[in-house]
This record gives sequence, C-alpha cells and structure tokens, in this order.
Amino acid sequence: MAKNRQKQLHNKLLNIGLVILLVIPVLYGCGGLEPDVLSPGEIDSSMVDQVVKVRGKVLWVTENPGGLGGLYLQLGSGEDELGVRIQDDIWKTLDDKEKTQFKEGKTVTAEGMLFQTGSQLVVIFGKVPPANP
Repeated sequence: MAKNRQKQLHNKLLNIGLVILLVIPVLYGCGGLEPDVLSPGEIDSSMVDQVVKVRGKVLWVTENPGGLGGLYLQLGSGEDELGVRIQDDIWKTLDDKEKTQFKEGKTVTAEGMLFQTGSQLVVIFGKVPPANP
C-alpha cells in the first residue's frame, strides 16, 4: 500500500515537472524574446542594409547630433551595444506613451534599417513597411 502511494506521488511530481517545462517556455518564450527579435550582440555588419528588430536596455539617450531633432540612444545587453536613431519626423508621430519607453534604464524593442557609421552599427528606427505577401 505504501509503495503504491509512493509511486502515485512520484508520478504526480513527474507530471508537474513536465507541465512546468512545457508552460514556462510558452509563457515567456525561449530566451524571453520573440523569435525574430535579436539582442544587440547578435547584430553584426553582415546585416547592414537589412531591416532588423533588436531588444535591449537603454543605456543613454540624447538628441540626434547636429540639432536635427529626434533621438539617439544606445541599447545594450551585457557587453554588447548598438545605436538606435529615431528621426525627427518619426519622433513627432509617436504619442507620449510610445516616447516614454525610450528612457534610460528601460528595455525596448527597436525595428528599422541597419546602417554602419564608422565602426558603429546603428538601427534607423522607423515604420517598416510590411513584407510582400
């Protein structure tokens, strides 16, 4: 009788463990990111002139250089960093809630065309047209 109860308990614990292993990845995604979202460290110069989606912590923010308006920020994930530039015309179309996500210390996802300026890789944030059907 005791062995039977022990086996039932063992089976219940195994089932709970399996449920946890299956549910957590579904709730939080593998690695915590959407499949097409990259970390700054996964972006490299081979992706220049392509649309990329990157997620990282905002390390610092400033107005775009040269008084052009808009915003320039640095995204980081550990040791890797990537610049993100939001042109003034795009910045003006964002509502207050969208703008507040681009504050130092926040984690954001930025999608846009990847460029290289000198040795720095920069995502030009924008409204990306949908892929061809």
